[in-house]
Amino acid sequence: MNKRITLAVVFAASLGVIGGCSTAKPLVEPYMAPMESDYSLHKNWQVKLDSMPNRDSKGLFIDEDEQNIYVASETGYLVSLKKNNTSRWTDQVQWEVKFDSPIVSGPTKDGDRLFIGTSKGQLIAVSSKTGQYLWQTQLSSEVMSRAVIADKKIFTRTVDGKLYALNSKNGNIEWVAEHQMPNLSLRGSPQVLYSDGKVFVGWESGSVQALSAKSGSLLWETRVAVPSGRTDLERMVDVQSNLVLKDGRLYVLGFHGKFASINPENGNFYFVKEVSGFRNFVVDDKAIYLVDDNDTLYSFDLISGATLWKQNAFKNRLVGDLSLADDDLLVVDGWGYLHWLNKVQGIEVARAKHSNEYGDGNRILRVHSEDKRIYLLDDEGVVTSYNVTPSDLKLFKEQYAEKTKEESKETPNTQ
Repeated sequence: MNKRITLAVVFAASLGVIGGCSTAKPLVEPYMAPMESDYSLHKNWQVKLDSMPNRDSKGLFIDEDEQNIYVASETGYLVSLKKNNTSRWTDQVQWEVKFDSPIVSGPTKDGDRLFIGTSKGQLIAVSSKTGQYLWQTQLSSEVMSRAVIADKKIFTRTVDGKLYALNSKNGNIEWVAEHQMPNLSLRGSPQVLYSDGKVFVGWESGSVQALSAKSGSLLWETRVAVPSGRTDLERMVDVQSNLVLKDGRLYVLGFHGKFASINPENGNFYFVKEVSGFRNFVVDDKAIYLVDDNDTLYSFDLISGATLWKQNAFKNRLVGDLSLADDDLLVVDGWGYLHWLNKVQGIEVARAKHSNEYGDGNRILRVHSEDKRIYLLDDEGVVTSYNVTPSDLKLFKEQYAEKTKEESKETPNTQ
């Protein structure tokens, strides 16, 4: 049996820095030209969970309900935090539990339950109200794919190439689908995508599959990346980005592969772009926004795939997963900066730096945007709540524009 190895990519594959490599050069923050920002951050609260020694955050996310957010750390902590600011940080924590095994995926909230996956292959359900343990199911290996709950089932992946469907009430395994894995891959497993009785999954082999959610039977399979090169490292073709389904089209990004728009009914391509990446991308009603493995940002037309803009200003800034924040594209980098880009033009309109009492510019592992509020998890295990407010410059511009508009109305037309 061949031994399969997963590589933890530290910061970004664009630098070729792999965890544990003794020859890696020290990272130096690239220069950024000063700018006048349209937004500023107002810190509401911060709560420290525990340091993230391996920065193993690929499967970790922030989930929420109306009053709370839920965050997990690789050191085994799962917490519920109140969204509203409290007088003491101890009051900010509604409940906290510590598991013996590192948490590598989740949490996912479904009703009054939370689901997490551990490095020892456990899928665990707890109460979202109290953190009380409900049940757990032992799977075959690390559960690095965030659980997806749909069709009365829980869908998740393990790093040894198995896709599980479990009963959402009790965790009993209903079916398992297996896929042949390569000898070498990036660390992580994208979450499964469910739609209309089908589950879509991207694999480390460069393939995308559609399976029946009821039985796990294969409906179709297509490749977005074909291994090439002489070494296992050169032949890595992981589909690490989460798949996105929008307006009847499935969007897929492959590492050392392509970005593709696929017909979810049969796996046929609508368009293919020569772009390689591994970070999660986002879409809105008009466009797709993604970052490649060289930290170049792109916007593509949702239907035709035509390039709308390309932004090279973030090269070597170790860009993380992308997200949307109101009318802007939100970008986080490896030095603790948040950048807001105009979605139409790809131009940076705002910039702010995250910090806490444990250091300045801590790397942001996960960001969650909600209206004018942002929640961050950084590599010191600190969760921070910020309000995003217009900067003084932004307010001045708005006031000046409004004043000019009023004056133009009052000025008589002499023509």
